[in-house]
Amino acid sequence: MKITDHKMLTEFSPAKVQFFRIDPEDISATLSDILRTLMDLSWLSKFDQDFEQKAFASRAKKTIDDIKEKFDQCVDDSISKDAGEYVVSELARETMVSELDYLDIPLDELVGKKRSGNPGFDFHSQNKITDTVIFGEAKYVATTTAYSSALPQIVDFIRDGKDVEDLPELKPFCTTSALQRAADGRKGFSAAFSAKTTNTDRIIANIKKRPDFQSLLQYEELILVAVDL
Repeated sequence: MKITDHKMLTEFSPAKVQFFRIDPEDISATLSDILRTLMDLSWLSKFDQDFEQKAFASRAKKTIDDIKEKFDQCVDDSISKDAGEYVVSELARETMVSELDYLDIPLDELVGKKRSGNPGFDFHSQNKITDTVIFGEAKYVATTTAYSSALPQIVDFIRDGKDVEDLPELKPFCTTSALQRAADGRKGFSAAFSAKTTNTDRIIANIKKRPDFQSLLQYEELILVAVDL
């Protein structure tokens, strides 16, 4: 993947707001790279007990098999909705790790059991300096730039307490301080979404006018990630 834009939106201080735009370049190579990343289960060492490692390995491998099946259905550089959301999630997560040096936490679906209804946030990270947990939501829409799906979903999840519900699953990966801060309301969010031909300045201008975006400025961080799919 290639980072084609990175903008700091300093006018929203004290909230730290930034925008990334990502070009996945070769879709087939990107899908292969994502699968290689997902199949690296070295994060299991975060669990102290052997029974925990075995349990989480079983969960993760079932999810990886499911993702691989979805990726195998993508042909001629076209991707399905399910595959697209994994691509957006993983590229946004990798961007936080590689570009911001935030914590490398596996996708939520590898760690958590599927819950009934809408399961919750797709990916997480943590700002190592400020101890801020980042809760990320990814949306892929084939026909339009998908921030209008990602941002309201985050607001709905906050209202329903989905972020707080994720905290026990994050315990092996995040600091205790960060988890407590998140429980107390000091946290951040990432809206990751597929983007089309709309230029970056227009996307940012449209997002700034949205009430759901404005409502998220009460939190410590907001990371917007547009993926050109």
